[in-house]
Amino acid sequence: MQREKLRDITIAYVEDEPSIAQLLVSGLGLFGIRVRPIYMSGEALLNSVCQPEFAEADILFFDVRLPQMTGVELAAELRARGEQRPFVLVSAWPSPPRDVLEEVNAVFLAKPFDFPKLVRTIQFLAERP
Repeated sequence: MQREKLRDITIAYVEDEPSIAQLLVSGLGLFGIRVRPIYMSGEALLNSVCQPEFAEADILFFDVRLPQMTGVELAAELRARGEQRPFVLVSAWPSPPRDVLEEVNAVFLAKPFDFPKLVRTIQFLAERP
């Protein structure tokens, strides 16, 4: 995928640390990838699933460690509701077990972000049917 095509990608991100969210917005913005909306919790995202801004996201990113509902729990809930878009779980902590990632059909990426790897992952997910 060429850099121009990356400009067509939008990510919805669930992150309870504003500084981390801003880092992702700034870093991916250099590649023309939009990160919006940003939700502070899984509950906030679930309350916004009917909003156009959520519907326009191509890929959904969830921090694994969130208050009240983990990123894995959020991914499972969305899959149970029929959500088919790609999920990326991110954390500074170790990856969830492989079977958990497979169960929710998600990719895991470690924090701090390795932006070239992150962009390659986004390209791969955006090209999947």
